[in-house]
Amino acid sequence: MLAAIMRAGRTKTTSFSLDEATLKNLKALAARRHKGNVSALLAEVAARETNFAAAESFFERYGAPPLTEQAIRLIEAEWRGEAPAKKKRRRAA
Repeated sequence: MLAAIMRAGRTKTTSFSLDEATLKNLKALAARRHKGNVSALLAEVAARETNFAAAESFFERYGAPPLTEQAIRLIEAEWRGEAPAKKKRRRAA
């Protein structure tokens, strides 16, 4: 988890329009990861997205192809500690 630094007087207030389900999910996630602090959760998400944008720029600059959806799913499964699905083998004839 990225550490989100929240300091009184050093932050700016803004507003977001979210549907009810999204807001409920954000609050639940903030409860689990930031003791209910939705601002800290959003700061974490923003920091992560900034890092992703920098990585994308780096890869584009050096000609690395973008990840496919399948590659992204495999990486995410690895992060979660899930074993990859085994390929089915054909029996010898």
